[in-house]
Amino acid sequence: MSQKEHLLKKSARIFLVFLGSVLAAGSIMLVAGCGGGGGYGGGGSTLPQPQPQPSTAVSPTPAVSAVPTVHLNFFGSANGVLTDPTFGAVSGFTQQQHAQVLGLDPGVHVIITNNDSTAHTINVYSGGFPAQGAVTSAAAPNGGIFGPGYQSGPLAPGQSTAMLTTMSTAGNLFVVCAFHYAMGMRDGVIIKTGATPGPQATPNPAATGPACHGYGC
Repeated sequence: MSQKEHLLKKSARIFLVFLGSVLAAGSIMLVAGCGGGGGYGGGGSTLPQPQPQPSTAVSPTPAVSAVPTVHLNFFGSANGVLTDPTFGAVSGFTQQQHAQVLGLDPGVHVIITNNDSTAHTINVYSGGFPAQGAVTSAAAPNGGIFGPGYQSGPLAPGQSTAMLTTMSTAGNLFVVCAFHYAMGMRDGVIIKTGATPGPQATPNPAATGPACHGYGC
């Protein structure tokens, strides 16, 4: 082999080694450029994270009690006397303006207000009106149940009971005022689904002369 050919072969080998080094370096750069950010712990740029969107959920409206509240009132005997076939003569209590038998659904809320000019009580019985000597003005809350055994205790003019709940079973109740029972202040209450107050008594004629105070006005 001539010296010229030997130099050409040596130059070719050097060129191939150089070319291989360049290609290897390019491959390393290519791998490094594609390897970031894709896997757990990878480097390079980070993809933007989705931003939380404002909640469109509607907050629930607070529950409103569907239990109605019935207002009962004490009045003097001037609001009339009514004779009922079940309860006899009744006077002094009303759901409207004048004496009447009361009608309430089971489980409704009841507030009783003394709209008279003197103190009263409301005592609740079952089975009939009590004997005169068995009535007291002592309070007996009865667990807040307007049913047999409940006694309001004395209520001053303008004072109301706490909110009560009528008994859960149907039946007739007999109510009296401890202070004026002997004067006829008593009434009947019908507890039944759909019960309504009875007809109203004719009020007594308006008093003339000096102002009247107390039961009987």
